[in-house]
Amino acid sequence: MPTITRRLTFGLLALLWLPAGIAATAPVRSMPWPVELHAWLSLVVAAPCGLPLALACLRLWRIGYPGTAWAAFAVLAPVTAVASLFAGLLGPVAIAIYALVISVPAWILYAFWRRTRLGKPQSPSVPKST
Repeated sequence: MPTITRRLTFGLLALLWLPAGIAATAPVRSMPWPVELHAWLSLVVAAPCGLPLALACLRLWRIGYPGTAWAAFAVLAPVTAVASLFAGLLGPVAIAIYALVISVPAWILYAFWRRTRLGKPQSPSVPKST
């Protein structure tokens, strides 16, 4: 897949995962499906709120820990979606705050693995003794 397609795909998925998660869990909060305009607008507001977690997982992937990135996303994304669903009752600022706070563990993992990776000593070249 060309780089531009890969970037576009990531961008779309990074923007759409949180609204999709909120839409999937919305029946928990209100049955039947919300038909009010403000309910749909909250999904538009929620779209950029999923970027911190998506970017943390992308960074984990890029430094060579794809399994950790998938695991972090698999655990934190559903939690973020449910928390954002209920934070939506408080307003769009609450959705952003919840999404940022819940993405912190992924950023901590990134910082830990990056430090561990950068802190690994390179194999020193030992001069041969004659």
